[in-house]
Amino acid sequence: MTPAEVSETRRALDELDHALLDLVARRRALVGALFAKKRALGLPRVDPAREAELVADRRAYAERLGVPPELAESIFRAILEDGHTRT
Repeated sequence: MTPAEVSETRRALDELDHALLDLVARRRALVGALFAKKRALGLPRVDPAREAELVADRRAYAERLGVPPELAESIFRAILEDGHTRT
């Protein structure tokens, strides 16, 4: 691999990282809207059963993609925790 190829690969990784963060921002906005709806309905913000189902689904999906399920679980637990701490 040449230095130019390394630079190009790094640019591609930077682009993907930015796309991932764009998706996280979109997801956070949806979570905010969901929390507002739950608040209006008097529902609890956190649904442990739904979160367990979500984590299991994301682990299985990751495995089908060849991504370690533990990595997917770690990512989604961090995303869920972010939602728990939002006001």
